[in-house]
Amino acid sequence: MRRACRVLGSQTSKTLNSIVRRILPVCLAALSMVSVRSYCGNRLDSLASNALTVAVRHLERSVSEVGDSTLFPTHATSGLKWKLRKADDWTAGFYGGCLWYAYEASKDPRFAVWARRWTESLEKQKDNPATHDLGFKMFCSYGNGLRLMGAAAPKEYRDILLESALTLSRRYSPVTGCLSSNWDRVNDENSFPMIIDIMMNLELLLWASENGGPAYYADYARSHALAASRDLVRADGSTYHCVRYDKRTGKVISKGTLQGEGDETTWSRGHAWGIYGMVMMYRYTKDTRFLDTAVRLADYFLAHLAPDHVAPWDFQSGLDYRDASATSITTSALFELFRYVKDPAASARYRHEAETMLSSLCSIPYFLPNDSTSCILDHSVQDLPRHSNVDVPNIFADYYFLEALLRYRDMRKADG
Repeated sequence: MRRACRVLGSQTSKTLNSIVRRILPVCLAALSMVSVRSYCGNRLDSLASNALTVAVRHLERSVSEVGDSTLFPTHATSGLKWKLRKADDWTAGFYGGCLWYAYEASKDPRFAVWARRWTESLEKQKDNPATHDLGFKMFCSYGNGLRLMGAAAPKEYRDILLESALTLSRRYSPVTGCLSSNWDRVNDENSFPMIIDIMMNLELLLWASENGGPAYYADYARSHALAASRDLVRADGSTYHCVRYDKRTGKVISKGTLQGEGDETTWSRGHAWGIYGMVMMYRYTKDTRFLDTAVRLADYFLAHLAPDHVAPWDFQSGLDYRDASATSITTSALFELFRYVKDPAASARYRHEAETMLSSLCSIPYFLPNDSTSCILDHSVQDLPRHSNVDVPNIFADYYFLEALLRYRDMRKADG
């Protein structure tokens, strides 16, 4: 009996020692990660807080620079002054959205007044059938206004969004199962073009289906997103920008790009639209197919970042241009994606990558701390093949950068 107890005790001791040997390194590594995260988090806290403060100051200055509420910043000159366009430009909703974010960040009531001014001058766009970008225009402006004003928001905000969703929904084809783009460079009367950018406009349909609009709006959004997952995403997680369907049969005619370097390359901002759009689709539907696609796209994006953690304008291009807008969009998306991923290691990785990209964006040369400009981020690319607004600030980079900053701030508050 004594011998048996000694043997049992020895086996127990060995088992405990084995468990300790396995667990102790993990515990030490976890403690180390906590220490590193605390140090890095404190550094990024400072960078992000400063960036948000300076951004709000820049936006206050921008109100005087823009002046006319029927005009909207789009891209900037090399001298960091905004180019202005009318409400029919696809970027028109981002400026009002930036002002709403400045109000959210600062609680300064002047920003609510300014945001309403530039938001409400977009009202006529609700009936514009010539654009697939009604989500960008109306949800970034009216949607943020409705969210931030809550019960105090004018009733017409909701009505305008519902009317905008109706207009957007008319782009849907039951033959192709998706919404059409309003532009293409291929002249084919039988072609039904769909670009990855439209993923960002689906939220307008999903929101409307939950707020008084018909349920089939959500069906359109799901169908479109599934078509994008199937036809725009390559086996390695890279993406095409554009797919063309035969409008009579729904069969794919061709795939390629409109704004990247080549038909088989991956244009980073289009890829970023895909990541963000798939994360958003999962938020509304909880369909894991969209989460799986978001993860595949995110993994590809992160694997192809430049050494400074900012995306090149095209992942396969030999031209050395960064795109802060693609990086801002993806950073904001990752601050949401990490919450949905169930694997703790993968979740922690997406959060860490988002923080790393945000740190780069909060720093020179991307961040513009100088009070001589009202732009916030530099070094974005709109359309390099057409030599349009290359390596300059743009308003959608600023918009998603502000969103990423606010998401980071809220995340850190939740951390305690």
